[in-house]
Amino acid sequence: MRVIDSSVLVKYFSREEGWERARKYVVEGAITLDLAVKELSNALWKKVLRNEIDPELAIEIIEDIIREKPLIIEEETKYLVEALQYSIKYKITIYDALFIVLAKNKNLELVTADKKQAEVAEETGIKTVLV
Repeated sequence: MRVIDSSVLVKYFSREEGWERARKYVVEGAITLDLAVKELSNALWKKVLRNEIDPELAIEIIEDIIREKPLIIEEETKYLVEALQYSIKYKITIYDALFIVLAKNKNLELVTADKKQAEVAEETGIKTVLV
């Protein structure tokens, strides 16, 4: 079990470069935040607007995540205070900090496609995979 952030979910479901590597971590079992589903939805929306993905496929992806629950989805509110502390200390977005804090609290490895987030996670002692 690993924590997967939004960037990995977008990479995998949008079939962006490196999606095959991201697939491994999604399929092996992962936990993420409900924030990631929102961010994935937003990324898919942008891709629909740019005609990079079919609208029906975008909707199907989100429906599958909600109905089939291939990922464990945690509610982010309980991590917000600690994430804000990390955001301030490490000068990263609250979004990135939330995934770092989730990994820390669950004592799990973080999988991300965000280099800066990976660097901060490593700096705080969290084992990280950059895809």
